[in-house]
Amino acid sequence: MKFKFLLFVAVSIFMIAVVFSACSWTTGGEEIIFPESNVSFMHHVQPFLQQNCSYSPCHSGFDLKGGIALLEYHHLIGVGGFISHGDPDGSRFVQILEERIPHFTRFYRGNIKENQIRGIRTWIKEGPINN
Repeated sequence: MKFKFLLFVAVSIFMIAVVFSACSWTTGGEEIIFPESNVSFMHHVQPFLQQNCSYSPCHSGFDLKGGIALLEYHHLIGVGGFISHGDPDGSRFVQILEERIPHFTRFYRGNIKENQIRGIRTWIKEGPINN
């Protein structure tokens, strides 16, 4: 009985560590810098998602936190209200990035740069196309 309890505690601590360190898995790699116009899904938005959103245990194809995978273009567009065509302020994605609505991983917001938020806003405003 004591062994099972200790095992439970060890596994619980490990799982908490995994969840709270998830953001550290995304900090590597080259910084994604968005241009002021002509934002590309393939060259800017998708790499941003890969670094900050679409990894395990968050919005990968396996985990689907909040029922959302953020791997491909159709994942973003397919969730009602997540991306509002031409309306960054009405897009839940921008609201999360700008911390206007709560998000579970708010504690690592420091990985996301203002240029990247502006770039996502620009991509949506320009018409969020799969380019």
